[in-house]
Amino acid sequence: MNRQRLLLALILLGYLAVTLGYGVINPLFEAPDEHWHFFTAAAIADTGRLPRVEEPPDAFLGQEAAQPPLYYLLGAALIAPLDLGGARQALWENPFAWIGNAAALANVNRMVHTPAEAWPWAGHVLAAHVLRVFSTLLGLGTLLCIYAAARLLWPQAHTRPLLAVALVAFLPQFNFLHAAVTNDALIIFLCSLGLVQLIRLWCHPPPDPLDRRAALQLVALGLTVGAAALSKNAGVLLLVYSLGFLAVLALRDGRPRLVGWAALLAGVPAVLVAAPLWLRNQALYGDWTAAAPFIAIAGGDRGYSLGQVLAESGGLIASAMAVFGWFNLRPPAGVYWVWAAIAALAVAGGVVCAAQAYRRRPTDQRLSTPPNSSFVARHSSLVLPLLLAGWPLLVYAGLAAFMMRTEAAQGRLLFPAVLPLALGAAWGLAGWGRCAPRALGSINRRLAPLVALAALATTVYSLLFVIRPAYQPPPIVQTIPDTARLVLPELVDRGLGVSLLAAEVETEEARPGELVWLTLYWRADAPPAEPPEFVLELFGRHTQRVANLHSYHGRGLYPAGLWPAGAIVADRFAVRLDPIIEAPVLGRIFARVDGGAPGIEVATVRIEPAEPLPAPDGWAAELGDHIALVDATIRPAQTPPGRRVQVLVRWYVPVGAPPQDYTTLIHLGQPDAPPLSTGDSPPLGGAYPTSAWRNGETIDDLYFLPIPPGLPGGRYPVWIGLYDPATGERLPVTVEGELQPNGVYLAGWVEVE
Repeated sequence: MNRQRLLLALILLGYLAVTLGYGVINPLFEAPDEHWHFFTAAAIADTGRLPRVEEPPDAFLGQEAAQPPLYYLLGAALIAPLDLGGARQALWENPFAWIGNAAALANVNRMVHTPAEAWPWAGHVLAAHVLRVFSTLLGLGTLLCIYAAARLLWPQAHTRPLLAVALVAFLPQFNFLHAAVTNDALIIFLCSLGLVQLIRLWCHPPPDPLDRRAALQLVALGLTVGAAALSKNAGVLLLVYSLGFLAVLALRDGRPRLVGWAALLAGVPAVLVAAPLWLRNQALYGDWTAAAPFIAIAGGDRGYSLGQVLAESGGLIASAMAVFGWFNLRPPAGVYWVWAAIAALAVAGGVVCAAQAYRRRPTDQRLSTPPNSSFVARHSSLVLPLLLAGWPLLVYAGLAAFMMRTEAAQGRLLFPAVLPLALGAAWGLAGWGRCAPRALGSINRRLAPLVALAALATTVYSLLFVIRPAYQPPPIVQTIPDTARLVLPELVDRGLGVSLLAAEVETEEARPGELVWLTLYWRADAPPAEPPEFVLELFGRHTQRVANLHSYHGRGLYPAGLWPAGAIVADRFAVRLDPIIEAPVLGRIFARVDGGAPGIEVATVRIEPAEPLPAPDGWAAELGDHIALVDATIRPAQTPPGRRVQVLVRWYVPVGAPPQDYTTLIHLGQPDAPPLSTGDSPPLGGAYPTSAWRNGETIDDLYFLPIPPGLPGGRYPVWIGLYDPATGERLPVTVEGELQPNGVYLAGWVEVE
C-alpha cells in the first residue's frame, strides 16, 4: 500500500470511528425528522407497501410519507428480519422540547429516552441503529466518490484528493447527518456518484460515443440519476444538470449531433426508473413531485419572497457546518471560526491561483488546442470548473424555491452538492503551495495536514463536549452536600409522590439576560405512574416573574417516572433572566410540581442592574458603619392635606456590607415628638433588603409619605433613618463625623397648603 492510499485509509477509518461515535452517543431520534424516517421504513417492512399521505396524516410518518421511497425501501429490507413490535408505543415525545431554539437551556431533547435504548440493543432500537450504520456507510461511499473525482481531475496530485476527502469526512454536520436515519444520506451519495460519472466522461471521453462501452456508461449514469430521483426530489435537478453537462461535453468534442443520443441513452433510463413514482404521485396527490402534501403536512405554503429566503442564509450556512439536535444545539463560536478560516483560506488561495492560471491561459491554449476547435474546447480548462460550480448553484436555487414555500433553511439540504464544494475548497487550499511566495513554503507544506487536523478537532469536540453532555441525565447522589439549603420537613411531600429535599444556588448575583445556575435535590419513594411536571419560577419586584422553567425533571431528560425508588436525584440546571428587569432586586426562587401544592421558596439571587449606578463623589450622612445617604428629594414640595408625597433616596455602601436587614424610617414632624405621619418601609418595598447590599453599590430608592387629612397648613420637616425591625433600635446617624440626635437626618421639607 503506497503512502497516499494509507493516508486515505486513515481518513476513512477516522470518518467511520467519528461517525459511528455520533451514532452511539447521540440518542435515538435526536436528529431532524429521524423518527419519521425510521417509522416510514418500519411501515414498509411491516406492510410490504409504500406509505401514502392519509387524512389525517399518520403522526409517526409525518411528511416522509410523501417522500420518494428508495431509502425507505432499502432500509426496510435491512430491518425486516428484526422485531419491530411495540416501536410506536415506546416512542415518548418530550412535550416541552424547544425545537429550533439553540438558546434553550433545557429540553434540548425531542424525545424522552428510557433504559430500553441502552446496550445491548434489541427490537426497534437495534433496527434504528442498523439504519444509522447504513447512513454511515452511504457517507463512506460519498467520500470515495469525492476521492475518485479528485483523482480524475488531478491524476498527478497527492494532496488535493486527500484534502478534499478530509474536509468532508471531518465536517461536524456531515458526521452528525450520516449518523442518523435519513434519506439525505442516499441522495448525497447518488448525486456524488452521478457527478463522478460525468467527470469521468469529461476527462476520458470514449473514442466513439455510440460504441457499447460508451453506451453502457451513459446508461449507468441514467440509472444513477433515476435512483437519485427515487431518493429525493433533488434527483430531478440531477437529471436536468446531467443532460446539460452532456450537451456541453458533446459541443466540446465538436459532435453536437450526439447531444440527442447522449440524452436518449442517459435520460430514458433515468425517466424509466423514476416514472412509476411520478405517475403514482400524480394519481394520489395531483402533483407528480408530491411536494404539495409534503408542504401541507409541514405547515402549509408560507409564501415567502426571495428576499425573505435570503435573510435566512445565516442559519443555512451555520447548519451546514455544525447545528445538532433538532436545530437547538450549537457548538461554541470557535468551531464556526475554524471552518470560517478554512473557507477563507480556500477562497483566497483559489482566487490567487485562478488569476495566475488565467494569465498563463493563452499560451497554454495555443500549445494544446487545434485552431479549428470549438469554443468550448478552446476554453476547456475553464468550462469544467464552471460546470462543476453550476451544480451547487442549481441545488441552492432548488432549495431557495422550496424555502419560499416551507421552512427549510437547513444546510444538510445543500449536501447533494458537497462533491464540487469539497473539490473547490481543496484546490484553493492546495493553491497556497503552488502559488504563494516561496518564503511561505514551509507553511504551505503543512497547511493541508493542519487543516485536516483542525477539522477533525472540531468534530471530535462537538461530539464529546457538545452533544454528549447535552443529553446526560442528572446524577444520582448518596447524600445532600452541606452547602445545600434543606427544605423544611413539612414542605417536602407535595402530594404527588415526589419530594423536594434541598436546593443549592451556584449563582449568587447576576444581571438581566444572564444565567442563574442551581441544583435541586429530589426523591421519589416510588416512581409515579404519570411523571409530574416541574415548574421553577424566579420573581423580582412586584412579584414580576423574571425567569421560569416548565419541564420534566432533569432538564426534560429524566422524568420522575424513570427514577429508582428512594434515590436522590441532583437536578442541576440554569434559567436565563429576562433581558429587562427592574433592578437591583433580591430575586426569589420558587419550585413546585405542576398540579400539586403551591411552590416552595428554595433560594434567592441578587439581580444587579445592567448598568450599575456610579459611585458618588460624596454623601450627606452615614447611617451605622456601612450605609451612606447620598441625597434625598421630596416630590412634590407643596401639597394639600390628604395626598401623599414621594421621598426619593439614593443610598451608597462605602465600607463592607450591611450585616442584616433594616427598615427605613420616614417621619413627618418634629424628631423629638410623635410623628404626624410615617412612611416606614424596607428599602425598595422589601424587594432589595439591606442584607443583600454589597460594598461599593449605589441604590436608588423610593418611599411614600401620606399627608394626613385636616393637617393645618404650614411647613413640616421630613426625617429619614434606619432601624432594626426586630428591636426598633435606630442606627446612629453622623454628618461629617458629628453624631445627629434621635438617629435621624433631615431629608427635606413639605409645604402643606
